[in-house]
Amino acid sequence: MTIAVTQEDVIELDRWSVPDLEMQRDGWSVPPRDSWRIDRRLRQTRVSAKTSTLFTRFSSHYLVIQTNRRKKDLPEQVIDLTFVQEEPREIRDYRLGLWLAGAICMTVPAALYSVFPAPLPWLIAPLVLAVVFMSLAVRTTRHVFEFRALNSDVVLFTIDARTPSREQVDSFLTELREGILRGQRQLPEGKRRIPLAVAEMRRLAEAGVIGKDDYEQIKRNWFAM
Repeated sequence: MTIAVTQEDVIELDRWSVPDLEMQRDGWSVPPRDSWRIDRRLRQTRVSAKTSTLFTRFSSHYLVIQTNRRKKDLPEQVIDLTFVQEEPREIRDYRLGLWLAGAICMTVPAALYSVFPAPLPWLIAPLVLAVVFMSLAVRTTRHVFEFRALNSDVVLFTIDARTPSREQVDSFLTELREGILRGQRQLPEGKRRIPLAVAEMRRLAEAGVIGKDDYEQIKRNWFAM
């Protein structure tokens, strides 16, 4: 049995090149820092976690993420938005179970006390427990937008929907989507975009933005196209 293989079916990542003259951008690598054009910034601070994150969109379709956690700067992350899905995944987790547990700890002892009077000190323990549950609910409540790598379910970065304000976050998200679409309009069609996407994911894996297993999964997704 003979199988015919055409040149279009073979992709050699190490030898693939895309002529820059055919693109609207100066190649596909991250531009030098001294050429960055800052477009928009968004700073998000979580006091409870002692973490501050600065998102900076630059040169139209790039994003740099700088995080300071407990007075220590974490490694900087630079992401080409071209290889990010346009629509983020919205996660809402208001920890309703903890709120319910706190409400039960407050109301049930009070109801029992009204029927079967007991010394007031007996009410202190459930009230303290209610405060603990509600405090945990406030600290662990999440409403975030997860941005995933193109053609995969791997999360590249997350933006909190609540800080510094919903209006500022919405405005930043709108500009992120514009940058993503602007970058993706410059991608070649079909299999010609595979080596570009795989090369970018390999760069992110080497930079520690995604894990090695995530990179391998993304690569398999692209080659399965």
